[in-house]
Order: sequence, then structure tokens, then C-alpha cells
Amino acid sequence: MRDTGWGGLKPEQVANWINFDAGNEAWQYSPNDISMPTRQIEGVAGLWNKLSMHNVALLADEVGMGKTFQALGVIALLWKLKPDAKVLVMAPREDICHQWAREYAAFLRDHYKGGTHLTCDGPEKSPLHEAQIHKRLHDLSDAVAQGSGQFYFTTIHSLSNLVEREDKQSGDVSVKAQEEAGRIHRALKSSLGNKGFDLVVVDEAHYFRNADGSSQRAKAARKFFGEVGGRLGQKVLLLTATPSHSSLRDIASILGYFIDPSPDGPQPAPDELLAKYALRRLRLMQGAEGYRNKYNYRHEKTLPASFLDNPEAEMFFALYQKKLVQQLGQRGSGRRFLYGYLEGFESVGTQPGTAASATVSLEQEHSAQAFSGAPDTGILTQLTQLHREYFKSHPDHPKYDTLMIECQPEDVFDTRMPLHEHKHLVFVRRIASVREITQRMNAASDLMLARRIVQAWHPGDPKKLVEGWRKKNWSRAFFIRYVSQQVAEESGYHDFLQDEDLTEVRDGLGGDEKLASHIADLFVVKKQSKDRTTDCSNFSLRLRKPESLFSLLLEPASDYRCGGYTGYDRKRVGERDRDDYGGAALRARLALHEERTRGAGEQYEKTMPTLWGLMYEGLPETTRQRLETWLGLGPQGRAIAENFGNYVKVGFLFASPVIIELYSWFTEFRRKDKGGDVQSRYLGFIKSLRPRLHDSLLRQYFIAALDSFEQICGKITAHGLSDWKKDWRILTSLQSPAWYASSHSGDRRRLILGFNSPFYPNVLVATSVFQEGVNLHLQCSKVHHYGIAWTPGDNEQRVGRVDRLFGRVNRQLQEKGEAELAIHYPYLARSFDQEQLASFVLLKHAVEARMDACRHTSFNDEIDLRHVADDWERYLRKPVKGMNSTDPFPARFGTGSVPLEAYDPSV
Repeated sequence: MRDTGWGGLKPEQVANWINFDAGNEAWQYSPNDISMPTRQIEGVAGLWNKLSMHNVALLADEVGMGKTFQALGVIALLWKLKPDAKVLVMAPREDICHQWAREYAAFLRDHYKGGTHLTCDGPEKSPLHEAQIHKRLHDLSDAVAQGSGQFYFTTIHSLSNLVEREDKQSGDVSVKAQEEAGRIHRALKSSLGNKGFDLVVVDEAHYFRNADGSSQRAKAARKFFGEVGGRLGQKVLLLTATPSHSSLRDIASILGYFIDPSPDGPQPAPDELLAKYALRRLRLMQGAEGYRNKYNYRHEKTLPASFLDNPEAEMFFALYQKKLVQQLGQRGSGRRFLYGYLEGFESVGTQPGTAASATVSLEQEHSAQAFSGAPDTGILTQLTQLHREYFKSHPDHPKYDTLMIECQPEDVFDTRMPLHEHKHLVFVRRIASVREITQRMNAASDLMLARRIVQAWHPGDPKKLVEGWRKKNWSRAFFIRYVSQQVAEESGYHDFLQDEDLTEVRDGLGGDEKLASHIADLFVVKKQSKDRTTDCSNFSLRLRKPESLFSLLLEPASDYRCGGYTGYDRKRVGERDRDDYGGAALRARLALHEERTRGAGEQYEKTMPTLWGLMYEGLPETTRQRLETWLGLGPQGRAIAENFGNYVKVGFLFASPVIIELYSWFTEFRRKDKGGDVQSRYLGFIKSLRPRLHDSLLRQYFIAALDSFEQICGKITAHGLSDWKKDWRILTSLQSPAWYASSHSGDRRRLILGFNSPFYPNVLVATSVFQEGVNLHLQCSKVHHYGIAWTPGDNEQRVGRVDRLFGRVNRQLQEKGEAELAIHYPYLARSFDQEQLASFVLLKHAVEARMDACRHTSFNDEIDLRHVADDWERYLRKPVKGMNSTDPFPARFGTGSVPLEAYDPSV
């Protein structure tokens, strides 16, 4: 292979190979355009030129501008220049590595038009260079030594786990981490012919802002990335939306890992470093009435919590605050506590040593003290124990109720509220809060869901029945006893499946059953419980088992429009015959994929419709047209429709209140049913549903799911758009309206998928583990800072999870010309909590404009009450007219900004 230089690129050249305006094949680059595809094309060219000239580039675009896609553009053009190039991407965690792999596949499929050299044959255009993801640096070193790949991923977190547990018992752990990182560096360099990787990409590079810190990560990173003359990467591309996360010193610290120190003395000033290495552009969203920046639609609001009508809680927090002041006075300073670091402003005390008193900072490495507890943990524990002794109960925390009121709909079955309005992203700082909020949210939802179920049974005193059931904590046994009495009175209506069919159980919740929805649990078969089945779980099985005619309800229409089914099959199972309704329906549709007809073994007396078919004609025009576009693609389009059918069915059955709605309708129907064979009952049920469908949750969820399905498959999950053979089992574990994301919540990819879909969870309570590198924007436009962020940079990262291109806010701008991104700050009124929030808001407001320009001065994360004003709430951001679109460090293509040698691709 020839020894090539990178050369220089102009945006016009990049636009020949990459089109960031997916779906618009006619798009062309214009230097006078300010659209996002134009700015991304300029970003790829600008980064390429900086890497070519300086070996290091920093992409510091504002949150939500597609930094990953721009980096992928650089990688693709590198492989076009040098097909055997080796690339390493280092992202914070493994789930973000997987997200990179998904976005690379989407980039090649939707944006890259520079040839077929990067994709395999086939309609899916899957990547030729498979992403090899390695959580541990030792595994990365072994994989590179084998020489089988070209696209490697590892985690920033791996730098903190280089020393084995047994080796941590003696000696300096940081020194051992440095030594191990050095060994891995040398092994990688040796495997790569001592040249290192052709390109190293570091995502969320602000993780390396504490270059002089004492953590394992800081010490090991220096050795892993290499010193002067022995860098791990020939070129290094750094990505972060907040390079000056808490101080301008951060910029020099981050770049210091990768650039050689100045031979003439002191390092250049931050502005000089940024001008040389960085691109920093501000995000603009295109709407129906032009472009908008974030200050045009962000709306910060306070949610004060009071002690009104709660004297016990008021007494508890008065004592808490008194002891807090005493403790602070003993320390002799008014600047000792960190923002959001006091446990009492999020949750009440727990027993010493429990998991609930652990801190979120285990994931963040903010300070050594944060690993074991907050300064007020002892105070809370002591007062909580006293409260339990005197009042025989746990103290209430007023902020919980305030947040609940904001996040819970008055009636989840009211279809006048758009589904996306149910989505709330809540950030906390303490593990105690994340679990408590989740449990309370699900408990409030259970009350609404239980009322709907009880209403369907038409008891004499529904309020009394609901209250009795609630006192039994929504017990399965209570429900089973009640239903058995009603069914016995209903003329012997027993339409239960055979016991051998009761084989399905829910995925485990990892010991979090107490936090989950108890009403949703009624629809699950419990293999290990004496109350293994309920009337609800039997109904759910009817809708899932192909041997039940009622399974046709949630099947796609026979032609994916409004066609019904004319026949079914009968098969021999053991010593008896079984009717196969769902299987026969699938086989009829698959015959349509092959453009042939298939006769069924048995014929229905009348054509059997499905709910899909009943809703088709009444779908909004844009929704129906999207379905028609799929079907117009022939067999591949019908595969997309089949895949969507599988997706929406699982969402209905497991991850939404639709199953409650369907069960309620069925309960009401069978109370009036006059009997007959199964076909008559099915058609009777269909007849009872027709007038209800237009204003139903079923229809609302169907439309929302269909409208967002392409984005779900293309942006959020690795599930191929037409891959109907792959199941959507991942949704079956999302049965609770609220759930949490922390270091203890297992596979977080399911939460990302569910929250971006119309399905559960509606409320996602997250620690810092979801603060960066995660896209949560497709449905949500509401963020709650239940626990204050460490710094304005952290605050911006949190909001950036939903303030992104192509998300809910962007769509509202396109559809209505205006939008609101609601940002809430709950706080305890007339307390130190209010004072710390006021201090944070004032200081954040003062540095935000400078932070946007990467020029802000340091932000001290210790609470400073010396400058708090009574009118602090006027410093909350409210939507303003106008915009400032000047980019601090734009891509430039004049003399001196583009290498003289031209980019000369080899493929």
C-alpha cells in the first residue's frame, strides 16, 4: 500500500461522497446555506484538514448536532483513502460503543454514497468492517494482535479497571495502573507495526479534563495514549460538547494528552488552542418559520414543594436544617457543600450501609468523599430513626409529591393528551431517590389502572373495592378471589386455555419487583407462585397463543391494509387436534410476500377482521401514506410492515396501558355475551369494539408507533427495518410505566428503546449514567433536575439528551413553528435547598453565554450563598425571540486552513 498523506478537502468534495440530508437524493451543498446537513458536511471537511495539518482535531459542536455522524464521515473518507487503515473509538461505556456501531450502520445505509467498498452485498448494506467492541483493554490488545479487524471499540471506563482486585491490596494502585497501561500501549504499538492506529477517536473527551488528577483514569490515560514520539494514534479526533466543562483549563488538559508541548515555553492560551484544533458551532433547528436556537424554545421552570398540611414533614426538615447549619458552622465556612450533594434535598434517610444510601458519584468519580456518602447522611439517618420510633412511619419528602403531580397524567386513558406528553426524563444524584421515585410513580399509575379494571367489572361500590384492593397492595390473591366470584355468577363463562399452555413468564427484574407495577404483573404467568395465573394473564395468553382465535385481534390485516382472514389450519399435537389461527394468518401473509396465494385447511363461516384492518381507513393521511410507501416497495416493504406488526403487538401486550384497555373491553363484553361458538364470540367482540376504536388508546399508540418506527429501527436499535424474523422480546421487560437507569439497572438498551418509543417507560428516572452519550429525544420534551447537576456543563449535557436534531422538539418546530422544551427544577421552598438552587441558577446564567463560546471562566461547584438575590427566578431561561447564530470556531476553508496537497482517494 502506498504511503499516503491525508491531503486537504473542500466541502464540495465531501458532498460528492456524503449526503447528510437522508431521503433527499437531490440535496446539494451550498456555502451560503445554514442548514444542518451543510454544517455537517463542512464539519467533516474542516476536521479532516485539521487532522491532516496538526494530527489532532477537537469537534466541540453544541449538544445534539450529530458529532458522531461527522466523525463517521471522517472515518469513511479515511478508508476511501487508505482501505487497510486501523481505527480505534474510545467511548465512555459499552452501551455507547454499541450505539456507535448502530449509527455507523445507519450512516453507510442512509448517508454514504462514496461507493460500495465499505458495505457487504445485499439490500441492508451492512458494514464490511464489523465493529469489534472490547470492554477491557487487555481484550482489545489481544484482538489487535490477532489482526482480524480494522474497526475497534473500547471504553473510557476500562482505564479505571486495569488493576485486578487482588493487586489493589498493596502498593500504589495509580502506579500499577500506569504500568499496566504502558504495557498495553507497547503491545498495541507492536501489533500495529509501531505506527499505532491510523486514527483514534475519543468520544466525550471531557472525561480527560482532569489531566493532573490522582484517579486511575487520569494516570493510566497518559501511558495508554502515549508520550511525545510514541503516540498510540497517528491522528486523534476528540469529541465533546463541553470542552470547557468547568474551567478554561479543561481545554489545555484534554488536548495535553495528545499534542506535543510547545518547545518555546508556555502553552498557548485556550483561544489559540481552540482556533488551531477545534470546531465549535451552535445548533440551529429548522422549523416551519425558519431556524431556531435553543434559547428560542427552552423554558426553565421552578417546582416549589411546601410543607402545607404536613406538619410532621415540616418538623422533620426544620430539625434537619438546624443540624445542617450546626454542622456547617462547626466547619467554619459558608462554602463547604457541593451543588446537589446534600442527600436531604432528594430523599430522606435510610438505614446505614444500605444500597439506597450509596451515591451516584460511584459512576462519576467526582470526589473521593462521594463514594461513601454525603455530608448530611449521618444527620438524615439519625432523624429518620427517631421519626420511625415516634410516628411508626418513614418521613415524607415533599419534593416527591411535587414531582409526581408534574409527571403523572390525571387520566392515562384520556386520548385528548398526545402520548409524547406522558414522557418525562428525571435526573437525580442519589440512588435512594432513583428507586423511591420509580416506586412512587408506579404506585400512582397502579391506582389509575386498577380503577379502570374495577370499572369494567361494574361492582356495586367501585370506590370501596378499589380501596380494599389498594390496602392489599394490589394483591393477586385478592383479585383472583373477586373475579372467581364474578365469573361464577356469569352463567358459567369459562373460556380459559389449557393449563399446559401457561408457560410464559416475565423476564426477571433483578430483585426490583417491589418497584414495579403490580397491576401490570397481573397479566404475567408466575411459574413459581401458587397464584400463577389470573383472569388478566389468561386474557393476555388468548391474544398471544396462535391456538386462540382471539390472537387474530392484534395480527396485521391480511393485506397490511384492511383485509380479513378466510381460513385457518388444524394440526395434530400429541393425541389431539388443535386449531391454528395465528400461524395460518402468518402463512397467508408470507404467501403475499412471495406474491402467491395460499389456501387454508379450514374455512371460517365469515371473514375474520383484525383491529389493524378496522383502524386502517381512519388513520391520519400522513400515517396511512407512510404505510402505503412501505407496501409500494413490494416484498421488502411487506417485510417492513410485518416487522412493525410484531413490534406494535409486543408493545400493546407488554409495554403500554393498551392491554388494560383491551382487558376492560373484553370483561364488559363477556358480561353481556349470550354464548355461542368461538367464531361467533370473536365477531361479537369485534362488533362491540368498532364504535370505541376512534377514541381509543389502541389507535393512539398504533399511530404513534407507526409514525416513529423508521426512526426506532434506524437510530435507536440495531433491529433492521425489514427484519421481521427477529423478535422484539426486549420490550417484554418494560411492563412498568416508570423505571430507572443507574449503574444497578442492568441492560440499559431496553430503556433507551422504550423511552424513545411511544411505549413504556413513560417516566425515566436516571442518574449520571444517562447524562451523556445517550439519545432520548424521539418522544420527550420535558426534563426534571430533581437533583442539581454538578456544573453548568453537566446541566447542559443532561438537557442535551432530549434537545437534539430530529427529536420531539424539532418535530414540533416543523409542524407548528413553535415548541417548548420544559426544564423543571423541583426544590424545598423556604429552605437551604431553595438557596442552593438560587445560587446555581444565578451562576449558570452568568456563564452560559461564555460556555457556548468555549470561553467561560471556572465554575466552583461549592454552594455560594453570598450573591443570591431575591429575584433569582428571573434568571431562569424563558423562550426569547431572535437568535445569535455566530459560531465561535467555524470551519474555515481559506488560505492556511486547507492543506496544499489534495485528498487523493484510492477507491
